Formats: sequence, structure tokens, C-alpha cells
Amino acid sequence: MIRARLKLIRQIVFAAILLGLFVCAAEVGVRVYEVSQGAPICSTANPECLVDPTQLTIPSWLTNLELKPHATCQVKCRDSKRTVSITTNSLGFRGAEVAVPKPQDAFRILILGDETTFAPETSEEDHFAHQLKHHLQQQTRISIEVVNASIPGACPLTEYVLFKQKLIALQPDLILLHFDWSDVADDRQLRRRTRSDAQGTPLSCPHASLQNSAKKPNPVNHLREHFRLVDWGMTAAGKQWKQQIFQQAASSREVGTNMYAWLRNEHPESDLSVTHAFQPIADIARMMQGSGFQLAVMTSPKPWQVSVRCSNGAGVRVKSGVSPDAFYPNRAPFDALADYVAEWKLPFIDLSDPLLDSDAPEANYLRYAPRWSAAGHHHVAEFVARFLVEKVPGPWNSRYFQRTDQPIGQWPMPEGGIQPASAIR
Repeated sequence: MIRARLKLIRQIVFAAILLGLFVCAAEVGVRVYEVSQGAPICSTANPECLVDPTQLTIPSWLTNLELKPHATCQVKCRDSKRTVSITTNSLGFRGAEVAVPKPQDAFRILILGDETTFAPETSEEDHFAHQLKHHLQQQTRISIEVVNASIPGACPLTEYVLFKQKLIALQPDLILLHFDWSDVADDRQLRRRTRSDAQGTPLSCPHASLQNSAKKPNPVNHLREHFRLVDWGMTAAGKQWKQQIFQQAASSREVGTNMYAWLRNEHPESDLSVTHAFQPIADIARMMQGSGFQLAVMTSPKPWQVSVRCSNGAGVRVKSGVSPDAFYPNRAPFDALADYVAEWKLPFIDLSDPLLDSDAPEANYLRYAPRWSAAGHHHVAEFVARFLVEKVPGPWNSRYFQRTDQPIGQWPMPEGGIQPASAIR
């Protein structure tokens, strides 16, 4: 009897030791694999990477999310079958270093936006920021700078905070703010965590994980930080749970669960969430007085505002919160944004024409990510450049003057000039 019990105990101890050794080996294997991978690599085929395939965003006390400074990663784009190298500068923005203070002979354009204008699947040379600089530089001898301050997951609320607290020091001459139609849902989620002054002006928007960690330590997060096997297991389980949530949200017609359901509204200006999402545009506009910069607002159709065939790669639409056959042709949201921008007498750049006016508008978008393709970037850059030359004062036209009061617009234009934005059909 005693021998049988001892044998059973030995078997249990032996099994526990084997299980412990297996877990330790798995933990070591996971860590070795992560080290061997080096810089993060992500394919847009993975739905989890749709918003930030670079995996370079980190929680921020100021703007919810920010990009790691001096970081590099490789993004595999299934559409182009190429690997795109993404590099951030010391400010945590995509692209080269930005001189501070701004050189006196430079005209600096600052782009504010989210993952659409960050465009992680697009190379630097194909990006509309690079193309825009090229087009505008042909119109003037003044050095044109285009700084891409877009951050995946951002919205005008966090963009305003970022500009007020940090970017105004870059002394931009012109701000191009891209309003994405996902910004309404993002604003609805982030506004509850935003800290504002007595007048309701946003001051900061801390990330939820930072707020929670400041209150009390989370033992689960502690385990995930110290044991990579635990983190991998919980991540895999979370993906399965999130996938079910995404599928339910995509098929829903309720605004509370489907982030794009409001696009069906024929009078979106009456929706408080839409009004809140627009509000930071006015906050930035108020800062123009005495700050010496101009503000122009851009917007562009999401793929599901183009056709049912646009960006319909496996899992892309469901992960984005829309059903595979979703199509929102309603123009009321564009009109509402145009009216709001007009109230503040700001230039409004509707990118619908360059992105939709073709026999196959789907070619202007990626199939495996809900963003512009290289062709779309080129069309956007050309349209924006023509719009600015025609309607926005700058060193490319006669409405802009140097400090010496010499009209830059009197300098020779390249042969053939540039067509007005109204000519782009």
C-alpha cells in the first residue's frame, strides 16, 4: 500500500518536472524567436495589423498614442509584394529630421492625420507627402518642406493636443489636417479620457493603460511583462475573442457597435458625436490668430464609400468594422464637413474627385489594407498641389510675399505652368 502511494507520488512529481521543463523550454523558445526576428515585421494580411502594421506606436500621456523615436521597422505589403522600410526621426514622426528652429528660407507644411496619411504600406518616394513637395518645389525657389506628423490611431482631438503642446514649435507655415471618417468613432472613445481646462479646451488625452497603471498595478500585466509565453497565450485568446466582436460589429446597423453606421445619416451635423469630432478643427483655427500659420482641411472616401469591391481582401473589412458587402455612397457627411470648415473660412480639399473619377477607382486603394495605393497617393499629391497653387497663399503664387515684400509669384514658373484644381475631373 505504501509502495503504491510512493510510486504514485513519484509519477506525479516526475510529471510535474516534465511539465515545468516543457514550459521553461517553451518560454526560452519564444524569447529566442523574438530576438531572432530583430525589427518588428508585420504583413497587412494579418487583420491585427491594419491600423498600425509598423507596431511602433506606444501609449502616450499626452496624445493617447505616439510613435517611438529613432525607430525602424519593415512592413510587408501584400498588394505590392514589397517590403517597405519605415523610419522615425527624433520627434517620433515618419521621415527625416526636422530643423528647429525653422530655416528662414523655408516654407514648412505640416500634415496631421491618422494611419491613412501615415500610410505604412507606401514607400517614401510614393507617399503623397514626398510627391506634394516635388510638385510645389517646381513652383518656387523657396525651399518647400513637408513634415508628416501623422500617427496611427490619431484623430483631430489628439492632433490638436499634439500641435498645441509640441508641433507649434516647428513653426509651420501651412497645416494640412486630414479628417478621416473613422475619426468620429475615435473621438467618441477618446473624449471620455480627455482632460480639459475650464473652457472645455483639451489639454491631454492619456492612454487607458497608463491611467490604469497609475491607479493600481495589474497582476495580469505583470505576468505578461515577465513571461512571454503568458503574453503569447493571452494574445492568441484575445484575437479569437476580438474576431467575434469585429464580426458582430460589422454586421450591426447600430452606431454604438458599428463605427461607420453613422455614415448613413442624411443629417450628420445633428449628431453630437460628429459635432465633437469636428470641434478640434475650430480649436486649431483659433490658434491661427497671431501664430502665423494657415490651416486647410482635407478628407477622402473610405474604401466602403467607393464600392463593395474596394479593399475587400480577406478579413480587411470585418477588422475595420464593416461588413464585406458594405457600401456607403451617402454624400451628406462630406457636405456637413464642408459646411463646418466653411464657417471658419478655411480651405476645404475634398479628395473624392482624384480618387473616384476613373473607370476603376478601386485601383487607388490597397486591397489588403483600407488605405490609398501608390497610384492613389500620386493622384492625391497632384490634386492637393494644384488646389494649393490656385487657392492657398504660398510661395507658389502672387498672394504670398517674402519679408522683403517681393512677390514670389513674379518669379518664373516652369514651362506649361500648372492646371487649376477645378480642371481635375
